[in-house]
Amino acid sequence: MSSNTTPIGNSAETHNSSTTPAATGGNPAGLDNVLPKVAGGAPARIYLNEKITPYLLDGLKDIAREQPQNPLKVLGEYLIKKSNEVEQGQNTAQ
Repeated sequence: MSSNTTPIGNSAETHNSSTTPAATGGNPAGLDNVLPKVAGGAPARIYLNEKITPYLLDGLKDIAREQPQNPLKVLGEYLIKKSNEVEQGQNTAQ
């Protein structure tokens, strides 16, 4: 193995320290103000974990157990049903 390849055979890349993500604030070209923000990170994860994940997991468990011919349709209908239940629960609580 030569010194310019990694163990899997790809050529090793050298990085100029002034253009690394750490040196440019996270963007290789320093384009933090130009590139659009992508949804993600802790706020998005918290929102999804609170509002969607419990219902999605329950629906996926049902699909895994029942194995319907049209799993996407069944999951969609399940999520709509759960959404209506949650909305009705919120309306009665107000």
